Amino acid sequence: MMEEKKMMIVGIGGVGGYLAGMTGQKYSNLTLIARGKRGEALREHGVVLHSDYNGEMVTRAAAVLESASEAGAVQDLIFLCVKTYALEEVCSTLASCVDEHTIIVPVMNGADTAQRVREYLGKGLVVDSVIYTTAAANKDYSITQLGQYTKIILGASDPKEKEAAQEAFRVLQTAGIDCEVYEDVRQAVWEKYIFNCAYNVITAYYLETVENIRDHEDRRREFHTLLEEALAVAEAAGVHIREHYIDEEYTRFLGLNEGSTSSLKRDVEAGRPSEFETFGGYLIKTAKELGVPVPLSEQFYDGLKEKIKGKAD
Repeated sequence: MMEEKKMMIVGIGGVGGYLAGMTGQKYSNLTLIARGKRGEALREHGVVLHSDYNGEMVTRAAAVLESASEAGAVQDLIFLCVKTYALEEVCSTLASCVDEHTIIVPVMNGADTAQRVREYLGKGLVVDSVIYTTAAANKDYSITQLGQYTKIILGASDPKEKEAAQEAFRVLQTAGIDCEVYEDVRQAVWEKYIFNCAYNVITAYYLETVENIRDHEDRRREFHTLLEEALAVAEAAGVHIREHYIDEEYTRFLGLNEGSTSSLKRDVEAGRPSEFETFGGYLIKTAKELGVPVPLSEQFYDGLKEKIKGKAD
């Protein structure tokens, strides 16, 4: 066990639970933020991780708190693993945990998440990140990670935040988490975001799993168009996207396992708060600012808004 780092993970769902299970094996000064029954389960049983990639493990954190405001100590490193709609509220609880040296890594969806953290906190060193994994919390609050692959990409443009990215990399690497620091992290962020703007939105719009999108030629065409529109926004924003991106991501979509669907679809279907604005609203807002036409994205956004409103009513 390594004692020196004061570390905190906020949000112990699939991603946060995976990070907690792995980092807690190496760092004993770990605080987890989890509310209600999830917090109770973590205090009683620890973080129970069932990982195809890393094996079975149980990790006990130094503390499991309802809110970061209860921690009473400045942290060296904080991982934010919450839904994007909760980000502002969570950041409001972090004031006593962050000073100028604290590294904050939002391991979350969205293209502007790190920038929002910088604005909400006004201090600390914020590192952009992207995670590729299949991980989810179970009914008993244990965590299951599926498949022989999980990787985190880190990066920043500010020189001090670049150093922070290297430090976060060292911590994750020590914990046995596959990790890489990219010089152009915006590319990595947007390449994941573009796919999600198509995949999350179309599965939520039709409330269908992937095979029910692929089985209809018109829906396959719509998915391709959603990719193209989001790519056009990224390029207008000055983001470099790899050559053949659309073809490769469309092929990946066609190869997804039957039964696959998005977190946005599941949340919309259940009438829960969702990341609808992250995958729809932000893209359309940015498109308008840049003068990029995205008619299908707007159509799906408006349709989803009505669907969500209907669920609420």
